[in-house]
Amino acid sequence: MNPLEAVKKELSQLFHDKSRRIIFHPKVENPEKGEKCNSFFFKKIHSVHTPLVQLRNREGILCDTKKDIRKAVTDFCGDFYSEKRSDGDQAEKFLSGIPRKVSAPAREVLNAPLSLEELHLVVKSFRTGKTPGSDSLPIEFYSSQWDLVGPDLLELYEEMEQEGAMPHTLKEGMIAVLYKHKWERCDFKNWHPISLLNVNYKIMAKTMVNRLKGAMGEIVHPDQTCGVPGRRIADSLARIWDTIQYIKDRNTRAAVVCLEQEKAFDPCLP
Repeated sequence: MNPLEAVKKELSQLFHDKSRRIIFHPKVENPEKGEKCNSFFFKKIHSVHTPLVQLRNREGILCDTKKDIRKAVTDFCGDFYSEKRSDGDQAEKFLSGIPRKVSAPAREVLNAPLSLEELHLVVKSFRTGKTPGSDSLPIEFYSSQWDLVGPDLLELYEEMEQEGAMPHTLKEGMIAVLYKHKWERCDFKNWHPISLLNVNYKIMAKTMVNRLKGAMGEIVHPDQTCGVPGRRIADSLARIWDTIQYIKDRNTRAAVVCLEQEKAFDPCLP
């Protein structure tokens, strides 16, 4: 552990020195107190896009101070993303009416315990060079140090399943807002929020997605082709095209029959 601690200390000092150089760069204005100097922070510091300097609040008043802009964003997101309560009885009634069920082999795969091999395959499937979340650990860290962090990550996921709860690091993320380049900049509806989530959450989520892919074909109706493994949206497009052609041909044949009948009763028709 001594070499590992030495490397950690050296990396910490490197990050500290780099962040001090960036924070005191002439282009930096009002850095957030305690903000972590990860890749997202570096990218934000050097970004050349115009920041959000004005915003209308819920009363339509134009805000231009950081405090008022933050309150306007909080009010908007609180109203838009507020919890929507559902009727549990109606949900159970709806789910009980779904005729398609997951087969026994698919249930075994979905309920099987996690393994290091399964998690490692997911880690290797991620693309590199992506901005990490609030913990500043990119996918390259998990790839290069898998022998060290893999067992701990597996233990974390197993404990999550037993406790039925997630740690805060898997539930938090940084949100950046990007202007859609349409309509008013001072209307927050014209800004697109992007969440930067931690990689340890993404690994778990993608593992569950890979398992669900094997069962989707059993529970999703055959008419739904997009997004289901083994199906192609081109099949639906071909079916629609064939239906249109069939209707056109049928209408054409009906028109010909009507014309032939009219000719039979009216000899003056050509």
